[in-house]
Amino acid sequence: MQLAKQYIPNDYEPNIYALWETSGALKPTGVGKPYSIIMPPPNANGNLHIGHALDMNLKDILIRYHRMKGDDAVFIPGADHAGFETWVVYERELTKQGKSRFDFSRDQLYSQVWNFVQEKRGNMELQLRALGVSASWKHLTFTLDDKVINTVYDTFKKMWDDDLIYRGERIVNYCTKHQTSFADIEVEHKNEKGKLWKIAYPTLDKIGEIIIATTRPETMLGDVAVAVHPDDERYKKLIGTRILLPIVNKEIPIIADEYVDMSYGTGAVKITPAHDPNDFEIAKRHDLPLESIISPEGKMINVPAQFLGLTPVEARARVLEALEALELRRGETEIEHAVGHCYKCGSVIEPMIKEQWFIKTQSLAQPAIDALKKEEITFYPASKRKELIAYLEQLKDWNISRQIPWGIPIPAFVNENDPKDWIFDTRTNEQSIVVNGTTYIREEDTFDTWFSSGQWPYIVTDYLTDGDLANYFPTDMMETGMDIMRAWVSRMIMLSLYRTGKLPFKEVYLHGMVNDEHNQKMSKSKGNVINPMELVAEFGSDATRMGIIAGRAPAQSQAFNRGSVIAARNFCNKLWNIARFVEAQIGDNHQIVDLEPQTPADHWIIRQLNDAANNIAVRLEQYRFSEASETVYHTIWDDVADWYIESSKTAINRPLLSWVLATSLKIAHPFAPFVTETIWQTLNYTDGILMREAWPTPEKFDPIAAEQFEQLKLLVAEGRWVIAELPGNKKYRLLYGNDSLIADNQDTIKHLMRLKAIEYTDQPHGLRLAAANREAWLDIDSETLYQHQENLEMRLAEARQKLAGLKKRLENPTYIEKAPAHLVEETREQLAEQEKIITRLVSELEVISLK
Repeated sequence: MQLAKQYIPNDYEPNIYALWETSGALKPTGVGKPYSIIMPPPNANGNLHIGHALDMNLKDILIRYHRMKGDDAVFIPGADHAGFETWVVYERELTKQGKSRFDFSRDQLYSQVWNFVQEKRGNMELQLRALGVSASWKHLTFTLDDKVINTVYDTFKKMWDDDLIYRGERIVNYCTKHQTSFADIEVEHKNEKGKLWKIAYPTLDKIGEIIIATTRPETMLGDVAVAVHPDDERYKKLIGTRILLPIVNKEIPIIADEYVDMSYGTGAVKITPAHDPNDFEIAKRHDLPLESIISPEGKMINVPAQFLGLTPVEARARVLEALEALELRRGETEIEHAVGHCYKCGSVIEPMIKEQWFIKTQSLAQPAIDALKKEEITFYPASKRKELIAYLEQLKDWNISRQIPWGIPIPAFVNENDPKDWIFDTRTNEQSIVVNGTTYIREEDTFDTWFSSGQWPYIVTDYLTDGDLANYFPTDMMETGMDIMRAWVSRMIMLSLYRTGKLPFKEVYLHGMVNDEHNQKMSKSKGNVINPMELVAEFGSDATRMGIIAGRAPAQSQAFNRGSVIAARNFCNKLWNIARFVEAQIGDNHQIVDLEPQTPADHWIIRQLNDAANNIAVRLEQYRFSEASETVYHTIWDDVADWYIESSKTAINRPLLSWVLATSLKIAHPFAPFVTETIWQTLNYTDGILMREAWPTPEKFDPIAAEQFEQLKLLVAEGRWVIAELPGNKKYRLLYGNDSLIADNQDTIKHLMRLKAIEYTDQPHGLRLAAANREAWLDIDSETLYQHQENLEMRLAEARQKLAGLKKRLENPTYIEKAPAHLVEETREQLAEQEKIITRLVSELEVISLK
């Protein structure tokens, strides 16, 4: 079977993936050192985005490399029910139907969303296959599988028994649109312009007043006190007295608390404990009442009649009007402050009191902190380890309740006659149960998805039940986005130590975000989202994979560079053409035999491929993905295609040609799996599946002969450059003196330099190729030499002018900030190239001037 003239990815990729899957090549073998990576499960009902393409590609490169290295490697896939995200999508579907969540029971909604997800779930898995993700699909885990739910319930019960679970009335971050609470880390804080209003609270005799400063005057309707710092001389005499709450006209105390910042505002703050987390803590310290004035639906409650049913924004305007009428406003100032928003709908988060389930985090966080301080997990970049320690050291108790029907139900029931009597029970499919003659009512909340996904490493490996993959725990590498280090990585470490006594992984690599070509964050509202499937359709999976990792470093958000994808597409085509040349040279009956390098080029290419295989391995072990990919690119494009293939045309060594191609395919496979496997399967001298081939081991070569070819390269490169600068586009003779390298390799040099002839001379003349440091001259007459000198001088002037223009462009901050990242990078590359050209031109002119 022969390779087609052109490589068209879509003609081969689906069949190649089917080969991998049906042959069992994706599953672990049970032979070798266990090596495992788990997949951060993509949303089961969603499409992959460009971040997934980077995320999955990095992991797949490692898995493919470790398979070839001989490790018993497994990439364990997953699919996420994505509790809140999926619920948001389904609520939109209900809205289109003119319905809402309140038209159905929780059980009805759960069933509907389950069916909705199952209909769409396969699409995500097909897209992962299209990206070449070599996951062991036999071991796919869905986050609502029985084994997940059972483990989550076991963990919850253990925490219940260990007194780590409690139900408490606490301030939570609440989205009134979706009517659910969020953990602190899920709130998106945005800097916004606002106002700091000053309001006078009269003393009881209405002679004096104390002025407070607030950004939320509407919440004053729920105030229970005014607080000042105990050392604030302005207010010391007022501490312990009572004042009048405006509009509501009730007495509230003035209290002293060290939390108050004397330098902020007026140094006196209103205390609304039901709607501010800091006020809540102050109220607990001073035994103050909690008075909720905003409902879960986002409406004002428990307030004077004129404010009932208003939204907080509407109430704010009316409160300010009322204060103006009472002559109690004392001015306002413009400020910029951080405001919490729902990360899905953008609504302002309302802190409010709710009874929720909480996990005491201190005893969970401390072992994680200790392990991180001992550097028992290696982070890439290393700075993220300290960042995670700092986060864990200030971690508050974790709110794990979510008021949505889609997710894992919290296995708790409450006594219908005693709201403080809660029991653990996993019969969450029943609305009520009877235990010892008492009726208990089911908790309607579901778990925060981070609680279940935080247990992902030991769930998917079946470690707690000693399942088939138990020996793959702890996993080797956790590769994920830096944006979920706190939300996910921290929880996996804490929960794994709690349940297994072991850390869940040995190393953590955090990638940055993929921004658009202007280095702006991608969003649907901006219309700048890049669909990886469109890239795969246009350029192929391999080009997408190689292009997206080009130039990337850990934890750095960088612009997407379409030019890198195009360059990678060209690389795949180059590799295809190399294979076609080799295939044509070795014929249909080629047999693998021991290598016998014959020419300096043969020895040199063995050295280059030996070094490349070793360098790529080292870089992958160090997670320097971009550098490893660059080594693959330049070794195959420059060393193999440009130098060895061309030089071999004068002295064909068929066994070595076949080895060069096979080795090239092996080192490229982790990065470009489809085109390499396609070539491997088409060649008549290869067996089995490339994915399961061993990583290349060094072959013997003569270092002296290899270095001879390196010197020959310098001569050829110099000659090519000079000939390209000479007028007339002619072929020239090369004259040489006492130079054995030229004498012994005349055919190769003639072919590579495209010369008319090579001749020995004892009377050298013409233009010496001085930069190569050899006894070699191009046979040109004095007139051509003069024209060449004029041309070089003109080129030098042009190059210097172009260099000045490029420098000016790069010194312009507007260009750097606003131009697409790939154009800025191209400009930098052009500048470097011009500097090289100028150095070369100056050198050539110096050679001529010495004549």
